[in-house]
Amino acid sequence: MPTLIARRLHAALFAFAVLAAVPAAAQPRYGLAPEAYAAFGRWLTTTCVGDEERALREALLRHRTELAPAFRRALTDGPPPQAVREVRAAARVRHAELARFPLQQYRIDGVTADNLARFARTSRQAYVDDQARRYATGYRANAIAGLGIVGGARDRATLARLAVRKDDPLAPAAAEALRALEQR
Repeated sequence: MPTLIARRLHAALFAFAVLAAVPAAAQPRYGLAPEAYAAFGRWLTTTCVGDEERALREALLRHRTELAPAFRRALTDGPPPQAVREVRAAARVRHAELARFPLQQYRIDGVTADNLARFARTSRQAYVDDQARRYATGYRANAIAGLGIVGGARDRATLARLAVRKDDPLAPAAAEALRALEQR
């Protein structure tokens, strides 16, 4: 039977372990500084930088040293599991909305009858899986583009390997990032 001192020591060690874990859980992904993480997060989750491109590119370059390894890890790891869960949840809602929409009652420019029929045959699960896959591919493509801005010599080899994979959806992004690196 544990003594009172042993129980208190055990409780103190447990409390210390919990408190020590709190800062680690609260840190941004890959331990980036808040300003670097803000630029990293915006870059990875954007679909079009538009007018913000110059400012965002400058922010990436300001944090080049810590962002290059973070982009490498993002390329390898893909999006955070919580982000994928959120995309999947949104896709389920979107599929339900589209399934209720009376497509046959409207003419949609640029969408063929075959495309509408194909969507009607797509199960909710297939739609959700497709949207999650597209999100993960876009996230990784943005990590590749980030390496084109902040990467170095070691990234050239990675990008070159990715760029020649004919059936890889990341190949075009890798080829573009490789061109960007070679122009620097």
